[in-house]
Parts: sequence; C-alpha cells; structure tokens
Amino acid sequence: MLSNIFKPIDCVEKNSSRTLYWGMLFMIVVKLWLVEAQDFLATYTPHDDYLFVKLAKHILSGAWLGPYDQVTLVKGPSYPLFIAVAHHTGMPLLLVQHLLYAAACVVAIVALRPLIRAQWLLVLGFFFLLFNPFTYSYPGTGRAFRLGLSMPLVLALFSCMGALLIRYKYSLLNRTFLSVCIGVIFSLLWYTREEGIWLLPSLALFGLYFLLIGGNITFQNVLTRIALLLPIPLIFTFVTITFKQLNQKHYGAPYIIELKSPEFQSALGGLMNINVKEIKRYIPVGIENQEAAYEVSPTFKQLQPYFEEAGKGAQLPQSFYIWVLRDIVRKSGNADSLPEALEFYRKVGEEISAACAAEEIACIDRKPSIKPVWKSKYIKYIPETFWDISKQAVTFRAFKLSEHEYGKWRSTAPKEMVEDYRFVTREKIVPAYQHDIAAYPDYYNHMIVEKFRIKVDIGNSYKLITPGLFALSVFAHMFFLVQSLQKRQFDFATTFGFILLGGIVSLVIILTYVKITLWSINRPLFSAYPLVLYYIILIAISTHNYIKNKMFHTNTRLPS
Repeated sequence: MLSNIFKPIDCVEKNSSRTLYWGMLFMIVVKLWLVEAQDFLATYTPHDDYLFVKLAKHILSGAWLGPYDQVTLVKGPSYPLFIAVAHHTGMPLLLVQHLLYAAACVVAIVALRPLIRAQWLLVLGFFFLLFNPFTYSYPGTGRAFRLGLSMPLVLALFSCMGALLIRYKYSLLNRTFLSVCIGVIFSLLWYTREEGIWLLPSLALFGLYFLLIGGNITFQNVLTRIALLLPIPLIFTFVTITFKQLNQKHYGAPYIIELKSPEFQSALGGLMNINVKEIKRYIPVGIENQEAAYEVSPTFKQLQPYFEEAGKGAQLPQSFYIWVLRDIVRKSGNADSLPEALEFYRKVGEEISAACAAEEIACIDRKPSIKPVWKSKYIKYIPETFWDISKQAVTFRAFKLSEHEYGKWRSTAPKEMVEDYRFVTREKIVPAYQHDIAAYPDYYNHMIVEKFRIKVDIGNSYKLITPGLFALSVFAHMFFLVQSLQKRQFDFATTFGFILLGGIVSLVIILTYVKITLWSINRPLFSAYPLVLYYIILIAISTHNYIKNKMFHTNTRLPS
C-alpha cells in the first residue's frame, strides 16, 4: 500500500535549453540595474543594523565578534559572517545580497526543470520569483537587515528540498550534494534569525516523504535514504559546536545566543511570571513586576536606581523591555563579561523562583522563559490576528514604495558609525542632509526616479495579481489532493505544495503569537513571500502538466 501512496508524479526528462539560462541572465541584469538606484542608509541602531556591521568589522579584524557587551551575543552570527564575506568579495553589501537572491531563484527554477518541457513557463516563473517586490521594498532593503540573507536562504532551502525529492533516483553523488546543501543552508538560516523553529514542520514532512517516495520501499532503500539525510543533522551539529567553541574561547561560555541561555531565561522569565493585579498586553514586565522583584531579589534590587534614572529620559517602547533590562544590567556594572552577566541573571532567577515557591509573591505556574506569557483572554484574538497576518503574507499589501522614496530618507548615524558602515559594507551612503541630495545632478535624479517608478509599477502589479493567483493555486492544489487520495498516490507537486504551505503557515502561527502577546513585527514575514511565489509556480506547472495530459493523453516520467 505504501508503495502506491508514495509514488511520485510522472515527469518529463530534462530538455536542456539555452533560452532559459540566457533569459534568466538577462532578467538578473535588468533587476540589478533597477535596484542600483537604492543607496545605503546608515542608521543609529546599536541593537540592529549597526550591531551587525560592528560585529562584521570585528570578524574582519580577526577578533571574532569583538569585545563583550550587552548586545554582542543577542543575535545569531550568520549575518555578520555574511557581511564579512561580502566585504571580501570587493562588492557592495546590497549588490551581494541581490546576487544571492538571484542565485536562489536560479536554484529554485532549476530544481523544477525535470517537471516540465515548457521553457516559457520556467522563464515566467523565474521572473515572478526574481522581481519579488520585497527584495526592493525601500528603505528596509537599503539597510543592513537580515532579510537580505534570510529571503534567499529560505528560498534556496526549500528549493534544494524539492530538488532532492524530484531527483531521488539520481546518482549517489548528486543526492549527497543536495543533502549537504540542505544541511549548510539550514544551519546558516537557523543562526540568522531567532524564530527558525518555523522551518521544522516542513523539514519533517520533507524527510518523511523522502524516506517513503517511490514504488519500491524496502528496508534497505529506507536505510540508504536515512544515510543520505544524515549530512543535514551532522552539518548542523558541526556548525553549532563550532559557534559554541568560538564563544567559549572568546567569552568564557558556550552560548551562541545569550538570550536563549538558561540563566537569562530564568531572570527575564521569572520577572514575567510574577502575577500582578493587572497584566497588560504588550508589556512583558511592568512596574508592578519590578516592584515585587525588588522585595524578594536583593540581586535585582541593585538595578532599582538605574531603572528610576532611565525612566526620566527617553524610553524604548515597553514591549522592548528585553533591551532595557540588558542595557541597565550592563550600566550597573554586572555584565562586564559573559560569565559575570550569566551569574547575575542566574541569581535573579533563583531568588525570584525561591520567592515564588515560598509564596512570598504570587507567581504564574510556568517554567521561566523569554516567551511572553499567554493568557486565556488572548484566545479571542487568534482568528482575527492569524487571518490578518495570513492576508499580509499572500496579498503583498505590505509593499509600499513611491518614485520619490529615495529622497525621503536620511542617514542618522554619527560620523564614526558612518565610517564603519562605509568601509565594512563598501556602500554609497545616503547623505544626512537634504541639501546634499538636492545637489545631485538633474540627470542623476531623473534616472533614480524612473527606476523607482518602474519598481513601484512592478510591485503594485504583484499586489494586484498575487492574491488571485494564490487563491487559484490553493484551489488547484486541493483538486490534486483529492485526485491523489482517490488514486492512493501522493505525487510530488501535491506533497511539495504542502511542504511549502507548511512553512508559510508555521511562520504565520509564530508571528500570530508574537503579535498578540508582544508587538507586531513584519520583518520575519519577508521569509514567507518567496515561498508564496514558489508555491504559485509549482502549482502552475502541475496544472499545466495536468491540462496537457488531458488534452493530448500523454504520460511523462521522472528521470532515473
């Protein structure tokens, strides 16, 4: 029975065509010409853009991530490493990011080539992927944001998974190479952003389908395929151990992301677990939580004067409490090194936990965690929030750009930061003053405006057609699913479609939780946009094959 259920879709043999590759090359050149109009924004963002550039500068200096402070280990090291590698290419950072995304688009289309002879559909699919408007949604794409790395890595990861499923009968060398690619890309992606857990359902479905695909399922075949998948966890383990050892050597503790350490989670989680009279959304730790913690934690009470002083000046939004806490701990002199900071957080966590156990303060029955506290009253927000984020993912409504966008923004970083931005990224920096931009020659400004206008038109076209195409794709996908159930054969397109949808839905679920409990954050959703486009292309190819087979009564087969 399993041999019938997991029989792959019949596919055509590869038909090499120079048209496809020349077409892709031409579109890449056009895309690079358009995005060249977007200059780099140097911002004063010590927790974000500038943090990555500063860490990359230390990597280029041979000092790993540099001296320890409260932000050194708050985010994964993949993006600073990427910036350092981009620097060594001699090309500007944004250009390298666009080239990387273009390469991921090539991989995505080449992965699907065995499915179809119609080169025009592959060319059209490549255009659809390449001109994803969120790759030039300025100003976000004009800054050192991780979306410049996460989008191409996500697309490449799912493309390589699809390629391996299609080519499950290819040579051992080809299959091993694809498995290694999946392992490397997944490892880099996991340490690019902190919410990588959304990838796991799709990876699990991919692994299951790969083990059972084909018509001859034997113990030996399954064992061979398990061996073929082994590079994925082995590479991830190697990358993880390498990062841990580097941090152990340079900072004295084997933590890659300090926020995920048990010590920090016990402190922040303990503060959030204090049960106050009025728990407000978007405020993970309020004044009442702190006042209660001062009473039971002598270690945390050391921070009281610093919190009171910080409250007199400009403040970050209360949902950003995690950054405020870390800044104050550093200012108080309790985080001059990683071991010292961990010891401080450990004591805070233990003291609050002991007070909770002794019922000195009222606490929520929850293991300390940096995840915001979930309340039953939040359940009513789930349908609306999930639906809103889902619509945002598939309608591309978040794309906003105008032909005069470049003239609206100014670099805000001080001079010393601007120098780091300039030398590390090799970018042309947007001036800090309007009169500098106004001094640009007319012909130069005219060309920038025209390029932005073209991108606006393309992006708005996506907003018009993508929702309808996605809806039609889901309808067609469900039709193919019904057919697969009737024939007891789960073909490649149907299964891989669910792998893509699983990734999109998983990410939306995580962002729904974050939006309900903490804040609305859009940057992680950028990872979903190429998957939405890839899903549409996959179902379009499957629909084309279905119609062609029905019209001409032809059968196609997977290459062996």
